[in-house]
Formats: sequence, structure tokens, C-alpha cells
Amino acid sequence: MPRFETQKSPMVPYHIRQYQDSDHKRVVDVFTKGMEEYIPSTFRHMLMLPRTLLLLLGVPLALVLVSGSWILAVICIFFLLLLLRLLARQPWKEYVAKCLQTDMVDITKSYLNVHGACFWVAESGGQVVGIVAAQPVKDPPLGRKQLQLFRLSVSSQ
Repeated sequence: MPRFETQKSPMVPYHIRQYQDSDHKRVVDVFTKGMEEYIPSTFRHMLMLPRTLLLLLGVPLALVLVSGSWILAVICIFFLLLLLRLLARQPWKEYVAKCLQTDMVDITKSYLNVHGACFWVAESGGQVVGIVAAQPVKDPPLGRKQLQLFRLSVSSQ
């Protein structure tokens, strides 16, 4: 198993070590919050898609033409943006739920008891602030040993 030296920064000391079962609650929290940080960029990406722009412009314009009400069009845009925000959240929420029901339900079994795999946590001030899992690549090219990283997340604090 690879060993990592404790790294010290002048401002924030941190230590990388192997996962322990007592870390589970904080690991889940760091992972969940880390994945939620992708929601705003997913929402912005969705807003830039041509289909989304057409929807945001076309539906309210059609409402104005049919009803003659600009207020109805503004309310429609508000609800469309709210719907898009919920749609941007959904894939990340499903991904987190899937991970928490599969490999992250028992990290020791999924990573620490698998030959060549590991799960590390980064600590700062006695708190888990980062996580990463690694498993060997099943069929690496040219028979070389390679690791694939999973569940990489770092606290924004």
C-alpha cells in the first residue's frame, strides 16, 4: 500500500491517511457537498444550450401572443428557470444516492479489502476535508499497473 507523507503548508496543515470506519459520516458529508458544487455549473451549461434558449424565449413569447399578458410571460420564465434548476440538480442527486447505496455504504469492504485498492482521507485540524478512492485498472494497456481514481472530493472550506 502506498504511503504518503504528511504535508504542511504555512497556512493550513493537512495529513493524508487511510480511511477508518469512524470517518464514514464525515466522508459522506464531504462527498455529498462536493458533488453538489457541480449543480450551478450544470445549470449554467443548460442555460446556454440552444434548445433551452428557444424554450425560454419561445414559450413566454407564445404566451404573450395568445394571452396578451406580459405578467404571465414573466411568471412563465420564472417557473421555467426553477424547473431547469431542479433538472440540473437531479443527475447529481441520483449519482450521490447511487454511490451511497453501492461502494460507499461499506468503504472498507469496497476499497480496503480489495487487493491493490485504497481509500484515503485528507485531514486538517482533525477534520476530514478531502477524500479519494483508488482501484487497480482491470486490463491496463501493455500490462502496466494503473490505478483509477474514484469519489474525489475536497471540502470548499
